[in-house]
Parts: sequence; C-alpha cells; structure tokens
Amino acid sequence: MDASFQFRGYQDGDLEAMFRLDEVCFAEPFRFSHRTMRRFAEAKRARVVLAEVAGELAGFCIVHVERGGVGYVVTLDVAPLWRRHGLARMLMERGEAAAGEAGCGVMVLHVFPGNEGAVRFYERVGYELVGRDRGFYGDGVDALVYRKRLDL
Repeated sequence: MDASFQFRGYQDGDLEAMFRLDEVCFAEPFRFSHRTMRRFAEAKRARVVLAEVAGELAGFCIVHVERGGVGYVVTLDVAPLWRRHGLARMLMERGEAAAGEAGCGVMVLHVFPGNEGAVRFYERVGYELVGRDRGFYGDGVDALVYRKRLDL
C-alpha cells in the first residue's frame, strides 16, 4: 500500500471529514461533537495539520498555542487503514513544529489511561508522564497528563 502522505493546513470544507474520522477513532466520551470539533479546529490559536492520501483524509492533529509558551495537543486522529505507517509520528512532528514556530517551548496533552497504544506512542516520541487529571473526560474518567520540552 502506497503511503505517500500529503500534508497541509486546515481549510474550509475539512470539518466534516475530520468529524467523521474522529467518530471512527474514538468512542464516547473521548470524541468531539461537531460543534466542539469546529471550535477547536477554527480557533485563532489552533495549528491544524491534515494528512491526505489520494485526496482522502488519512489523519490530522490539532494543537493549540496556549499562554506561557505551551502547545496543547487537542487531538491526534489516524484512520485505521493508515495506522502503523508512521503517520501519527509525522503528524505530531508537524504539530510540534507549528507550536515551536509560534513560540512554544513545551507541549502538553491528555490521554485516557486505558488507551495503552496511545500511551506507548506518546512515550516513544518523547512525552513524559507528569500527572493525572481526575474526571477530565467526565465523572470518574481520568486522564494522564504528558509533557514534552520542544527546545531540547
């Protein structure tokens, strides 16, 4: 299978495909509503990287530039067909680069402790566990908090 990914930023018309991919990638309560996806993707502080193969959305990453030089990974979605092709790493690298260009020296993210594949991925790409956010995903559903310095 040819994995010649094309990367680009967010454009009008991308929202529906992103929303549908998020539905495939995440179960409730981890997925975004259509309204929330729009708010995150179209925020002024958003840096969105999309990957396409033959014009079809293969994955995307949304990073927000927060105060104090912190980039926050809102979501990282990769279509099942394109997992294990290095796409998540490429999307994260591009998201981190965009945050760095915006003045961020640190990246932060939340991940569900039961998403062991994501936890292993974030640790492999240099994120360090720094805490637990109780009830982040709703009543009784915690998140692990990971951090990575970009200026190393």
